[in-house]
Formats: sequence, C-alpha cells, structure tokens
Amino acid sequence: MEPSHKTIAQTILSRNTDWRFPDEEGLSQRTLDCRQLCMMEVLKWKGVSRLTPIFLNAFDCESSGMLLRRQEPQLNLGWKLTRYSPLNPEGLFPLIQSILDHEGYVLLFYKAHEAPFSGYYEKHDIVHWSLLTGCDEQGVDLVDDEGAPAYFNGYIGRVPREVLLDTLGASGFGGAAIIKEDPAYTRSWEEDFRSLVQMSVDNMINREGLKNLESFVQAVETAPLEELIGNLERLEFDIHYYRRLRELWKTAVEKQVVPEECVAPGWVEELLYVCKSWSLVMGVLAKWKRQPQRDYRLKLTDYLNQTLESERGFFRELKRIL
Repeated sequence: MEPSHKTIAQTILSRNTDWRFPDEEGLSQRTLDCRQLCMMEVLKWKGVSRLTPIFLNAFDCESSGMLLRRQEPQLNLGWKLTRYSPLNPEGLFPLIQSILDHEGYVLLFYKAHEAPFSGYYEKHDIVHWSLLTGCDEQGVDLVDDEGAPAYFNGYIGRVPREVLLDTLGASGFGGAAIIKEDPAYTRSWEEDFRSLVQMSVDNMINREGLKNLESFVQAVETAPLEELIGNLERLEFDIHYYRRLRELWKTAVEKQVVPEECVAPGWVEELLYVCKSWSLVMGVLAKWKRQPQRDYRLKLTDYLNQTLESERGFFRELKRIL
C-alpha cells in the first residue's frame, strides 16, 4: 500500500501519538513491544487497516534461572522485516539516508544499554528499536517510547550524529530496517491464526515451554533473598515483556479479530485468568520495588504459581480447537 501524502513525521505529529493509550484496535505499550510500535506507525502511515492480525504471534517460553524470555515477534499476512547493518559505524548515516530517501522512514535498532539517548541506558542489555523520521548532517529525528529526557520531549527526540555513532561503536551492533508486504501472499487470516494456535501448542506443551516457565518460577522461589531483591527491576521488565502477548491475544478476542470458528469459551476464559494472574504478579513487583526493605517473596511466588496453573489451563483448552 502507498503511504499518505504527508511525511510520516507530519502524520505522527498531527495525531499527537502517545503509545501509553490504546488506539482504536486496542494496541499500545501494553500489547506491543518497541519494534512493533514503530511498525504500527509505519503501517498506519501506509494506510493499512486491521493491524492486530499482522502482530499476533505464537506463544513460547524460554528460561534460564531468573531470566524469562520469549522468541522475537514475527509478522503475519505476508509482511516481512528486512534488516541492513553497516560494515562500520561511519556507514550508518549513508545507509539511513538512502533508506529514508527511498522509503520515507527507517526502523533503527541498537543496543539500548550503550545508548545514552535511551531510558534503558546502562540498565537493560537489550536490542531496542526506534522509528527514524528525519536525518541530516547534525543528527536524526526519532520516535521512541523509552527516550531519555535529555534528548526527547515525550515520544519525539533529536539525537546528535556523534552520539548515535558512538552508540554503535561501543556495542559493535546496530543498523536499519524496513517492512515490506509480499504481494504474492495468498494465505487467509483464518489459516494464519490456526497456524499460530498449532505453533503455540507445540511450543508450550510439546517443546517444554510450560516446563521452562515452571523452572523460572522455581528459580524465583529458591533464589537468595538479596539476589532476588537485586533483580526486581529486571524481573519486572522481563515479565512485562513476556505477558504482552497474552494481553494482545485478549485484545484480539475483545475486538473480534480472532476468526469466529476458533473462538471457544474454554480457552477465552482461561486467557482472562492468565492475564489477571500476570497483572497480580506485576503489582507485587511494583510494590516490592518501592519497598525493597520488605520481603514479598511469599506473595510473589504464590501469584507466580497461580499464574503457572492458569497457563497450563489455557494451553489445555487452546489445544482443543485443533
């Protein structure tokens, strides 16, 4: 689809974009990660409607001690992400300018831990994504949900050229990306959704996703208290990222995006329990961060075990629609 006559920067500014609040499809920071939020703005600019089916993903779970992870989200309905990485940091700006001239936007990715313009600077060692809407010799214009106040006013920021180049140089990682639609893609949303269900059941039941989640809960239960308190911020970050996909599926049900023949009271009800359980876990972590001198382990692990049971029930029910 062709973008609107406005630049993507003009479009975003005219809407007064704020990802904290759900849009007409219920999409927000609660349901989408940083990369998906940037893609959402690009797709809206291109005039694409019904974005939720593009972003819905299969469930999976990986863990290592108190690390909780899920796979990088993929796109549906024939949309693909293409990455470009410069051979060295100095090659970044020519790459950005070339893509910007051709596409009208750039999806910029980098290590947030090394980026002083990121709210995650020296906090989380993750790959973060920003939407680049402008570039000149002095620097770049970015849209970001976690921009540092020194560089951003709300979601709109300006990052000097040298700061961006130093970020890539410090991590040796980063680059640019675009998204494209495959015009030859013929699968229906119903087919894509059933594939997501099949992959979810395989990942969580047949490939030990639920066992990995159980291992994570046990790691939290048995960790020394001092170590647990020292990891509260990362636990909150990991769990919030992990639960986003559950919230996205719940939103898809509420907005009647899920194909009607796949909607069944059993898994829908269990999904609501799952989302509520993760919210209770997040509430305890937020409270504990404010009161680190207290011991909330018992309440936290109680909620985590309830959540584990809810997850088991959800995937048992989801398997039935296959």
